[in-house]
Amino acid sequence: MKARRFVPAIAAVLILTSATAATGQEAQDTTRLAEIVVTPTRLPMPADAVVSSVTVITGDDLRSRGVRFVQDALREVPGAAVVQVGSFGGVSSLFLRGGESDYVKVLIDGVPANQSGGAFNWANLTTDNVDRIEIMRGPGSVIYGSDAVSGVVQIFTRRGEGGFSVEGGAEAGSFGTLNGHGGVLGGTPRFTYSADAGRFDSDGTYPFNNDYGNTAFSGSVRGLPDSRTDASLSARFTDSRYHFPTDFAGVLADSNQSSAEEMLTIAADVGRRLGPRYDLRLTAGGNRTVGEFDDRPDNAADTLGFGFASHRDSRAERGNLDARINGTLSPVLTVTGGVQVERETERQSGETTSNFGGIGTLPDTPFDRGRTTFGYYTQGVLDLASGLALNLNARVDDNSAFGTFFTYRAGAVYRLPSGTRIRASLGRSFKAPTFCEQFCDAPFVVGDSTLRPERATTWEAGLEQVLADGRVSIWATYFDQRFRDMIVYDGSGAPGEPTYFNGAAAKSRGIETGLTTSPGRDVKLSASYTYLLAEATDDGGLPSATFATGQRLIRRPVHSAELAVRGRVLDRVTLGGSVIYVGPRDDVDFNQFPGQRVELPGYATVDLATEVEVVRPAPGRPGFSGVLRMENLFNEAYDQVVGFAGRPRGVFGGAKFRF
Repeated sequence: MKARRFVPAIAAVLILTSATAATGQEAQDTTRLAEIVVTPTRLPMPADAVVSSVTVITGDDLRSRGVRFVQDALREVPGAAVVQVGSFGGVSSLFLRGGESDYVKVLIDGVPANQSGGAFNWANLTTDNVDRIEIMRGPGSVIYGSDAVSGVVQIFTRRGEGGFSVEGGAEAGSFGTLNGHGGVLGGTPRFTYSADAGRFDSDGTYPFNNDYGNTAFSGSVRGLPDSRTDASLSARFTDSRYHFPTDFAGVLADSNQSSAEEMLTIAADVGRRLGPRYDLRLTAGGNRTVGEFDDRPDNAADTLGFGFASHRDSRAERGNLDARINGTLSPVLTVTGGVQVERETERQSGETTSNFGGIGTLPDTPFDRGRTTFGYYTQGVLDLASGLALNLNARVDDNSAFGTFFTYRAGAVYRLPSGTRIRASLGRSFKAPTFCEQFCDAPFVVGDSTLRPERATTWEAGLEQVLADGRVSIWATYFDQRFRDMIVYDGSGAPGEPTYFNGAAAKSRGIETGLTTSPGRDVKLSASYTYLLAEATDDGGLPSATFATGQRLIRRPVHSAELAVRGRVLDRVTLGGSVIYVGPRDDVDFNQFPGQRVELPGYATVDLATEVEVVRPAPGRPGFSGVLRMENLFNEAYDQVVGFAGRPRGVFGGAKFRF
């Protein structure tokens, strides 16, 4: 972003900050509850006793800002780079701390949602009925197994509260966008429930063939059968279809190309107290993702090219059962022992039609395979009154396809009476090969069943200082990750020989630092900055434009930052704004042959949101609010990927109700 445009962007948020702070100088809350996080240990723990870096985004915050998709919430997380190819619905990837896009474990109420091998498309996961999102940065395989290399993102479904309420809203705006949702929630002291349905439609930002539609359903129930037992069941379903006119280089070239995805996740969790010191916890569930890609000839004359017509279908399923016993051996020591069983299956089929070299119609990397993993893990959490907390973990995974793998994590936190928190941790993590890397059998893509998992060793150290009775927090973290046994493609062998092998390596290291403060009641300001160095250290003897020894890993900015503020400026008016800066980063321009590395310039986008409470809810009377949002306020032009422009300025308005 040019300097003359970056200055007003910052000024807009700073003016908003001063306005909200000036009108929010009422007395501060006299009681502040300690923030509880679950993801790093699978135990409810105070955030200041956790050895990992964790960011928590609340559902209330997402709803108040009108954030519709989880990927847009993740853009403000330190160390996270979200990259979307094209308009609404375009494939979206998350690079956390410089790791690969398939190095992040995605959980919905404790159940894995990644496809086997770690891939996850963030484009379609909405914020409907979300209670909170916990983002843990750093290795998580010791608790969650494969895929949790550079972090874990867990989405928790909303639980109902006492009584009964109905809420919803609708919104319309730029790009022919229409979206809305409606839900109910409530319950009694022994039974709670929530359910929500939402729909999002957009014409997209391209001039043709860019429609996107997304339907989402989610719900949860939780019961307390007796004083020693709790049980919950949740489900989330998404059905989306994306039309896109672009080819692999971003050229507008197709009038009927589309992709579709259905994702269903079901999670059940049961806990039983076995006595004053022990409890048994059982988590079971599964995820099914069904995908389709379709590109028929545009017309009768469309019969030229390497692949002028193709169709692919895929179905991936993960079933998971996790049983663990938590023993509170003393008021300061909790020990966990657990067993996890996971069954993964994946099926792909399709065909591509081409007139290149007389190839004709070919099957498209077909396979139908499965694999099973048994994981055995233990954990010790020690939290002493002196302020010292320790976390020690170990795990062994035994997979039917690649054998056994050992992971560990060790960390310590020390909290001083002065409000200073010092922490450090070390861990090992891994990612299993994809099904195609192991099992594909096509002319140009042949799997290798002997592939080893990709692995990483990570350490980090952090410092946090709390000031002004907890209203200000300043923090910084240094991290260092080394990735080894990365799988690369080699198509130079004889026909029928495996095209994948372990042999590449990379590293990423950097600093995350930030500040959060509450200058007044209902006012919150946050700022963060990330410095990242991520580069390939061994290309396995197969250098390419995307991965070559000594070159930066593509699509990871060296510098990134965010500034956000939200608060009440009047009794019934809430304002919020954010600036997100993404620095220069390397990418590959596939409009050239062979593809050439280029540097994409940095950019900054400004988003604003306001909500005006027209009628306050009261017993027997619904409440109504008007909402207005502006995305990319200054209409910054930028590419997230070479050839794929980011969304221009968008203005959206609507209403919300609660009864």
